[in-house]
Amino acid sequence: MGREKRTTTRKPATEAIETPRDGDARTCVDAGRVLIATADASEREILAGMLRRRSIQCDAVGTLTDAVGALSGAEYEAVVASLRLPDGSGVDLARRLQLEGKHTRTILCDSAPTLDDAVATMRAGAVDLIRTPFGEEEAAASVVGAIRSARSTREQSRRVDRLKRICRRLNTARQQVTSQVDVLCNDLVGAYAALAEQVSHVTLASEFGSILQQELDIESLLRTSLEYMLTKTGPTNAAVFLPSNHCDFSLGAYVNYDCPRDTADVLLDHLADVIAPRFQDETEIVQFENETELAEWIGEDANWLADSKVIVFSCRHEGECLAVITLFRDRSTPFSDELIPQLKVMSDLFARQLERIIRIHNRHHPDKEWSGWDSWDEDDEGDIIA
Repeated sequence: MGREKRTTTRKPATEAIETPRDGDARTCVDAGRVLIATADASEREILAGMLRRRSIQCDAVGTLTDAVGALSGAEYEAVVASLRLPDGSGVDLARRLQLEGKHTRTILCDSAPTLDDAVATMRAGAVDLIRTPFGEEEAAASVVGAIRSARSTREQSRRVDRLKRICRRLNTARQQVTSQVDVLCNDLVGAYAALAEQVSHVTLASEFGSILQQELDIESLLRTSLEYMLTKTGPTNAAVFLPSNHCDFSLGAYVNYDCPRDTADVLLDHLADVIAPRFQDETEIVQFENETELAEWIGEDANWLADSKVIVFSCRHEGECLAVITLFRDRSTPFSDELIPQLKVMSDLFARQLERIIRIHNRHHPDKEWSGWDSWDEDDEGDIIA
C-alpha cells in the first residue's frame, strides 16, 4: 500500500503522512489525530505506518518550531515528540502544552532514555516515555491510551463548562425568583398588616359601639367615652368641649393627668374658648408635635400647651360638630402612630351616640329645636359636666 506525500494548507512544514481513502475518512477522524515530531524521518514513517493501520490520522514535523506551529493551527489528541529535536526538546513542547491548558496528551520518545529523562517527562506533564525504535504494540497502545485520555478530559471540560452555564442560568433564575418572593412577601406582609388593622378597627368599633349604645345619659356617656379612650391612649390629659347655643364651647368632661390643680380649671376654660372654636370645622384628626406647630393654628395661645404633645379632633355627625375633644401630655411620652385611626373610629361612634341622645331629647320635647347644650335644662336627662 503506497504512501503519498502532500503539502497541507494549514502548515507548510507539516508532513501529511496519511491520506485516508474516502471511505475511511470518517473512521480516521473518529479514531483520533496525532502529531509526530521527531528529527529522524524514518522514525516518523515507521510510527505513522503503525498508527495508520489503526485508522489514526497523523501529521509529522521534524523540528520543535514546526510542532508549535502545527499545534497552533489544528487540534490534536496526542503528540509523539522526541526528547532531542534539532531546535529544542520534546520536554519543552510538553511543558508548553501543559501551561497552555490544552487537552492534548504528550508522549516522549528516545533511543536510550535515562532516569532523569523519565523524571523530566513526568514533571513536564507528558503521559508516557517510550523507547525507539518503536515496538508496534507498545507504541500503538501508548498513543491510543493518550487519545482516550485527551478525549475524556475534553469531554469532562465540556461538561464542566456546560454545568457552569447551567449554574449561571440557575443562579440568575434563583435571583429572579428570590426577588419575586421578596416582593410577594412584602406584599403579603403589607396585606396582612392592613387586614390586621381593619380587624382591629372592626373589633374596636364593635366593642366601643356596644358600650356607648347602653348610655342614654349625657354624663354617663361622657364618662364612659373618656374612660374607654384612655385605655387606648394611656395616661393623658383629656377634655371634651360641647357647643353652646351662642356658638361658643363649654367644658363637658375632663381627665386631669398631670396638670397642677390650681391651674387646671383656668387652662381648660381657656382651651374651651380657643381650641374648640378653632377646630370645630376640621374633619380630620390634627396632631401637634410641639408648640410651634400649634402656634400656626391658634397663635400666642399655644403657650398654654408648651412642651406638650397635642391631639385635637371634632366629633361630627352629618356635617355638624357635636363636640371637640383635646388630648395633651408631656412631649417625653408621645402618642403612638396606631392611636390616630383608633380615635377616628371612636370619634364617629361617639358623635353618632351624641346625635341619638339629641334626637331622643327633641322627641321628648317636640317644642324645642337643638341649639346647643345650653338648651338642656334641669328637667332633661342629666348634667353635662362629668
